[in-house]
This record gives sequence, C-alpha cells and structure tokens, in this order.
Amino acid sequence: MNALSPLGSHIHALGAAPASPSPAKLHEIAQQFEALLIGEMLKGVREAAKDSGMDGEDDEDPAGESATDLAQTQFAQAIAAQGGLGLSRLIETGLAKDSENQTVKTVNSSAGGTRP
Repeated sequence: MNALSPLGSHIHALGAAPASPSPAKLHEIAQQFEALLIGEMLKGVREAAKDSGMDGEDDEDPAGESATDLAQTQFAQAIAAQGGLGLSRLIETGLAKDSENQTVKTVNSSAGGTRP
C-alpha cells in the first residue's frame, strides 16, 4: 500500500494498473533534465572564467548577470533539444524500462502472479 496515495491503493485493489507516462512525456522529462545538467555545466564554466578574471568584467552588474543567466538557460535548452550530450536518450530509456517494470509488477500482483 502506498502511504502517499490512498486513492492509488484503492485503484490497485480494483485491479487497475497505474497509467504509465506516454513516450512523449518521458522524452520531454528526459530532455528537461539534460537541459538542467547542461545549464549547470555552463554555469560552472562561467563562474570559473569570472573567478579567474577571464570574462573581462571588473564590476558587478545585476542586470547583466540576470540576462546572462536567462541566455545560459535558453542555450542549454537549445543544446538539449538538438540531442545535447546524448543523456536524454539514456534517461528516457531508463525511465521507460522502470515504467514498464512497474506496470508488470502491478499487473502481476493484481492477478496474483509471481513473475519476476
């Protein structure tokens, strides 16, 4: 029984399997996660350049910093949308397998089966 979802336990008791995320939703989730990772990598590079004085700026500019953050986020999303580092495919495959395994376990437990 899932303590976080009492409704889910009632649905399982009725024999209905939980809905698996669609392949399109899995793709979107994986791509967003990859964009976050790329964004963090870009942020690290930018901060390292700033700390070493390679960015050519001596003073703090909050507006410029905000604009750079926004541009960095958009750039990371564009990279991920074009295939990025290939992480989204790996993540999507893993999520799909986990979702499929969970569905099989739920169906088997509802039917009284013991399939591994």
